[in-house]
Amino acid sequence: MSVEDSRPLSCDIAFKEWAGVCEALTAGRQSIILRKGGIAEGARGFIPEHPRFWLYPTHLHEGEQGLRLAPESGQPRTPSRLDVVDIRTLVETGPIGWVDRLEILDRLEPFHVWTEETVHKRFHYRKPGLWVLGVRVYRRDEPFAVPITAEHAGCKTWVSLDPPLVTEAVVPVLDDQEFGRVMEDLRLALNIDQ
Repeated sequence: MSVEDSRPLSCDIAFKEWAGVCEALTAGRQSIILRKGGIAEGARGFIPEHPRFWLYPTHLHEGEQGLRLAPESGQPRTPSRLDVVDIRTLVETGPIGWVDRLEILDRLEPFHVWTEETVHKRFHYRKPGLWVLGVRVYRRDEPFAVPITAEHAGCKTWVSLDPPLVTEAVVPVLDDQEFGRVMEDLRLALNIDQ
């Protein structure tokens, strides 16, 4: 299914993530999101609170961004303006798995750009384990310059966007064939069925 077939005309929710991770997802160097919290677990188990969302790059705790790869641009990730955030990347959720063993987590290294130390710290924080969320990523050439509001501030996972951002002009980061291969590899690494 193409993004044109499945996406709504706009999306009003954004997921806050380290700027370096957003850059890696947008560049196609990362295909998963690793999370400890900011997600919901219901009667059917874990489900993302939102199946589709924009990435909201954050520079909060930027010194803690233990990434294996330098930013693609080679430039510091410091925002040029402090009153807006550039949003260009739309994400759709895919396969989901709970990882409670480090050896499984270590097999996921090809799917992300975090250092082993950073992943292990997240894994061991509070209760051992991490949620792994496979994602389909789409990007716009021209970012939206979204004004930063008081509601966006602080350590929170989800922020509302008002007005919603239109999803036209987004294109897949990976073509359908490559995306299918990456998600199949992820399912095998996580030992989950379709």
